[in-house]
Amino acid sequence: MNTGVLNYVWTEFSSLDMVRHMDIRTELGNFLGGKRAVVDAMTREFRGGTPAKEIARMVASAFSRDQVTQYLSAVALHDAARKALRESDLAFAADVRVTGIDAPREAVLTLAADPEETPDFPSLLGRIRHALRDFHITIELSKTGAYDDGATDADIDRYFFDAQPVRLVRLKPRT
Repeated sequence: MNTGVLNYVWTEFSSLDMVRHMDIRTELGNFLGGKRAVVDAMTREFRGGTPAKEIARMVASAFSRDQVTQYLSAVALHDAARKALRESDLAFAADVRVTGIDAPREAVLTLAADPEETPDFPSLLGRIRHALRDFHITIELSKTGAYDDGATDADIDRYFFDAQPVRLVRLKPRT
């Protein structure tokens, strides 16, 4: 067989292979962008008053019901924590965010205050805890980090003051 023909066939095959890889990258980018758009739309609908179960039904082809309800629960916790910090004039002290729709689907709090510029910095976490408690929220170690069911407040304080995220959780009512 002619080597020119073999080179042509090889070149065409290599080009098709490159196109196939570019298509995957492009489609993956489109998929991830679309996923983010759906998650953003779910969040907007939820904040607009649509019940979590209804949103879960609307996006059932993309996400499981548990995934959606856990994510939206974290969004509600995030919003309540931000409101608690804002009303206590502590919004400067900590960043509140949601980890996303993928596991672990948590609302987390991270230190944002500068120790040099914050009056009474050592009592900051106590003031944050007090503000959150009024909204029935407390903090624990994150499940993704050094999670420990037996962690004490001192352990959580050390973790928080090392600028590591701590998990926001609803307080459980006394029985």
